Amino acid sequence: MGTIANKLVNGIQKLGGKIRYKANVTEILLKEKKAVGVKLSNGEEIYSNTIVSNSTRWDTFGLKNNNKGLIPRVSVPQSEYKWSETYKSSPSFVSIHLGVEKNLIRDNFNCHHIIVENWDELESEKGVIFVSIPTLLDSSLAPEGKHIVHAFTPSSMSEWEGLSRKEYLEKKDKYFSFLVEKISTILPNLEQSIDHKEIGTPKTHKKFLGRYEGSYGPIPSKKLLGLLPMPFNTTKIKNLYCVGDSCFPGQGLNAVAFSGYACAHKIGAKLNINSLKLPE
Repeated sequence: MGTIANKLVNGIQKLGGKIRYKANVTEILLKEKKAVGVKLSNGEEIYSNTIVSNSTRWDTFGLKNNNKGLIPRVSVPQSEYKWSETYKSSPSFVSIHLGVEKNLIRDNFNCHHIIVENWDELESEKGVIFVSIPTLLDSSLAPEGKHIVHAFTPSSMSEWEGLSRKEYLEKKDKYFSFLVEKISTILPNLEQSIDHKEIGTPKTHKKFLGRYEGSYGPIPSKKLLGLLPMPFNTTKIKNLYCVGDSCFPGQGLNAVAFSGYACAHKIGAKLNINSLKLPE
């Protein structure tokens, strides 16, 4: 994942663009119903003829629970409210990353596993566990003699709200023990082989990834005919575009990458620069 981000940064910088890290956007600036720039948390304003939001549409337009969005509420298009009625947020998840002894896992072990005890509970809290061991494909991701085990299970924000700091940490430990116990059915002696551990909750994903409720992305709230009803990159606000999993074609790395590609192509066509040749 880091390689993808680095390639994007290199491409932007090669074409004269700049990356601003830790520059939190608090508002998309509008003038005469057009997007004209963004305001940062430090008060700085940056102006442009084209604005692209990579936040979810919930966060961009403040569509849930009277949350403050990047667009002033009086300027939110009616079409976005309709979108929020058609799609709901999928659950978030509790995830763990483990550093383990290499001899715990045989070389011909599969990289990906799904642990399900009751298919009727697949979408419930802790109903399924996804396990990945990326170092089986690329050993350079971990120190010599070690493997990485990544696992996650669905979890909703409501499970983690209203807890004291002590209660929150205790609950994290319980989820960690639950995941390790279940993964031990395919990796015996896992707990004794752990050298390093990290655990994230829906609150972690919300805080560090800026995701509404820590969600993995939108899912239909009613039966739809395929993905085509999803909005594409344009919005009813001129010069404002959206990308990410709340745009066609939806969740996942491939879908999100396509969304960004499609948006860049649309903007390029508008600016008549799609034939631009990249520097050698």
